[in-house]
Amino acid sequence: MLAFRFYHCRKFLPTRVLNPTWTSQASGKRLKLNSSSKFIGSTAVDFSRGEKPAIKPTEMFPRIDEDYDKALYLLTHNPPEQRLDIPMPYSKYLQLEESWSKFNADNNISATRGICFWSIQGIADNAKHCKYPSLSYNALMQIATIITSQSALHSYTSRIFREIIRSNIDEYLSIHRPRAIYRIQSYGSTTEESFGPYGTNSKDPDGSFIYGRPGRAPRMQVTIECGVNENYSALCRDKNLWINQLGAKAVILICLKEVPRFKNPPTAYEDIKDAAAEADNVADHVADVMVHNLKRGNYGPLEYRGHIWAGKLDEVFVEVWRAGDEQPVRKWLISHGRANRLPKTIGLRISDFFPEDEWATSNIPDSNVHFYGGRNLWGSLAGAMEWTANSRFIRFLKSLDLPKD
Repeated sequence: MLAFRFYHCRKFLPTRVLNPTWTSQASGKRLKLNSSSKFIGSTAVDFSRGEKPAIKPTEMFPRIDEDYDKALYLLTHNPPEQRLDIPMPYSKYLQLEESWSKFNADNNISATRGICFWSIQGIADNAKHCKYPSLSYNALMQIATIITSQSALHSYTSRIFREIIRSNIDEYLSIHRPRAIYRIQSYGSTTEESFGPYGTNSKDPDGSFIYGRPGRAPRMQVTIECGVNENYSALCRDKNLWINQLGAKAVILICLKEVPRFKNPPTAYEDIKDAAAEADNVADHVADVMVHNLKRGNYGPLEYRGHIWAGKLDEVFVEVWRAGDEQPVRKWLISHGRANRLPKTIGLRISDFFPEDEWATSNIPDSNVHFYGGRNLWGSLAGAMEWTANSRFIRFLKSLDLPKD
């Protein structure tokens, strides 16, 4: 039995603004990037085509100062739901890291946990509860990556996958090697680093499985990378970094395509007088709309006041990659906006979660990791869509010049 239950999510969802800090910093506008800092390779619309990642060389670093300023802005302001990949020499990355550390120190922010600029009931705005913004570096490709605060759809998708996988591993090992259960630990995020001839690689996954035993250093085995409308090539670069530089045996890529991409309304709602009451209204409304959508087999869109606050989930698939793979094991969960029959397995094996030397002496029969309990995934996706719509609307409210009382 899984410990995590999300839907019906209204009892979990934040529904009221508590002492909001009114600020325009959470307006959600996207930065316009120059050609040197664009997403490299395929875009989210290429999910269904299955292209291999197209990596462009990064020997040249044009307009690096402008890109540096954009990167530092994302790190210090944390606008929501953005990812920036910048070709950057290692020396410049160290300078960026130092500037961000100084900003965190000056503002009494934990450098490893990031910043929250908004708070709603059930979500603390204390920095220690946030992993974003995150800064990582691929030394081989010489690319710095900044990821700002992510949507609930992103966070809870990776979480429910991790819990479903964990539950099925425990069930299998309880039969074949119960004491091995406690050697496999699952985490939401754990920063990993490795040293190489081109500099230090660093990465913070959306989920991870680590094998540990007394007297030995813990070893990363499987990582999860999740992207909502993220560049597929960027996710594949993340995968390559985990496998080739940071020692993961397998990487799970979860790709979600939300249609349309979210944008804030072009104009403010001048008739809103009570932000807390409006937050209650949007929570009730999107919950009712989601129930209506689910009856038709759709996950979204969620509209309120004539604006779409969470789009329709048009595509969701999961891939499992291993070292040396030219193609992954791919399973489609949602295609063309319709949910598919859940797979019995997504391509993982029990041996993926053990170091090679430990597995060789374990005498555990290898097997596919089942995906039983996946029905909880549908409820979690529905709940996360509601939460995402609520959160975006509340951030928009905070960008307005509304009365504070």
